[in-house]
Amino acid sequence: MAAFSIGDAVQTPQGKGVVREVRNGGRLLVQIQARMVVVAATDAAPATPLRRGTASAPPQVAVMSGGSVGAPAEVDLHGLRVDEALHRIDDALDAALRAGHAELRFIHGRSGGRLRGALHERLRRISAVRGVRLDPRNAGVTIVSL
Repeated sequence: MAAFSIGDAVQTPQGKGVVREVRNGGRLLVQIQARMVVVAATDAAPATPLRRGTASAPPQVAVMSGGSVGAPAEVDLHGLRVDEALHRIDDALDAALRAGHAELRFIHGRSGGRLRGALHERLRRISAVRGVRLDPRNAGVTIVSL
C-alpha cells in the first residue's frame, strides 16, 4: 500500500482524482471532478498528475471564494469523539481563515446531536465567525460564514 499525501493524484474505482484529506483508518477524501468521495487507501493507486485544461481534470478547490488547495471546503466529523472533532474544527477554521475563505461546511450527520451541539457552541465563541446555519438541503451539515 502506498502512503498518500494531500495533493497526490490517485486512481480510484470511481475514477481519477486528487487526495484532499488523509483520514484515520486508512481512508482518503478524494476530489473526483466536482465530487468528494471517501475511499480506502488500499483501493487507491498512484496516478499520473492531471493536466490542467483537460475535461477530466477536477477543478481546483473553488467551492468557496478565495479558495485554496491547502484549506478544505468541507470537514467531515463523522466517527470522531467530541474532543477530536473540536480539534479538527479549530484546525479547519484556522486554515480557512488564512486562505481567505468566505464559507466552510462541517458535516456532522443528522443524528450528530453531540457533535452538532459542540460545533455550534465552539462557533459561537469565535469572533471571526459571522454566521452559522444548517444547510437547508441537508440538516447533517452546518455552514459557517467567515
